[in-house]
Amino acid sequence: MTEPGYGASRSDHTIQTPIREENKDQQPPRPAVQCQQLRYNADAVDVLGPKNKMTIRTDALLLATLLLLSDLCFPAEKVLIDTDPGVDDALAVVFAFESPQLDVVGLTTIFGNVETPLATANALRLLDIVGVDVPVAEGAIKPLYSKKLPTPDFVHGKDGFGEINLPASNRKPIDETAAEFIVRTVMANPGEITLVVLGPMTNIALALALEPELPKNVKQVVAMGGVLQVMGNVSPVASANILGDAHAADIVLGTDWDVVLVPADTTRQVRVTDAWLERLRKNGGSKGEFIHEVSRFYRDFYRSGGVKGGFYNHDPTAVAYIVDPALFQTEERAIRVVTDGISIGDVIAAKEMHYSQPGPWFGIPLATITTEVDADGVMQLLEEALTEQ
Repeated sequence: MTEPGYGASRSDHTIQTPIREENKDQQPPRPAVQCQQLRYNADAVDVLGPKNKMTIRTDALLLATLLLLSDLCFPAEKVLIDTDPGVDDALAVVFAFESPQLDVVGLTTIFGNVETPLATANALRLLDIVGVDVPVAEGAIKPLYSKKLPTPDFVHGKDGFGEINLPASNRKPIDETAAEFIVRTVMANPGEITLVVLGPMTNIALALALEPELPKNVKQVVAMGGVLQVMGNVSPVASANILGDAHAADIVLGTDWDVVLVPADTTRQVRVTDAWLERLRKNGGSKGEFIHEVSRFYRDFYRSGGVKGGFYNHDPTAVAYIVDPALFQTEERAIRVVTDGISIGDVIAAKEMHYSQPGPWFGIPLATITTEVDADGVMQLLEEALTEQ
């Protein structure tokens, strides 16, 4: 889900598969192993010494070694994406499908940017865009306990895709609920599935309730949401993804599993510029044209709020973490989410001085939070995946 805050400071805040009929236009399923080409400079290698500079030409042996290395294959990361598409979700999902490092095994849908039924319809439309057939399971229609937030159609448009009004897909969701599909997929692939959570965390919390052994069988959970030092977009201390279901977020972020939170403090460092969108339109084929079109409404929303130099790239940045975590700096924290009162939805990420002592954070399993990001590196990663080489 998008997090359309404006980046103000919070200096006073404590840091706290069913089988489907084949589609003639769909791409063949991605192989379980993806081959990645290593790039190198075959012209020369410069070796600088204290007194001289020596240029060593690449010899035949080195060249042969590099060619062998370029054929090395690495297993693609299996990801199941929980999403509320949503403009930035659309970019994130298309990026995930186009990334050779990822193997998207399914989509589950949730309320947030749009109501759940429209999220499902848009997820099916995204499969049409990428030409791939994977299961789509519809999720919860409201939070576990709290009141549902209003749908932000002023951010994403009434259709969720910037009011470009795509035709409905002929694809259908599967009969399982999102929570059931998550449980079945993870338990059938123990230790292999990364859950990518781009909206409120209700479906993940329900899956945990269905299967107590789920945490032992999930490889990793990567979630986008929360604010630590920047201002929230739906309250001074909360982002939409967290306030959308604060109880679910407290459950998911406090569970003993490998969980990574990519907060708005990180995603607001990454901007989508007009120049980047134009390159994608020119070089990204039909997918690039789609992303360019859906982004205009979203861009105009940010401009109207005073955000200059491009709009915040929330959900795709979380997906980029899975593709290349070396682009990010992280810290380990014990996380609790406020579930009532004026500060509901506040993510409080405690450091060791707090979680090592008796109190609300004592005994809470540590989670990873991203703090800094190579913004140019993230945008380059997306562009390389989304443009036709």
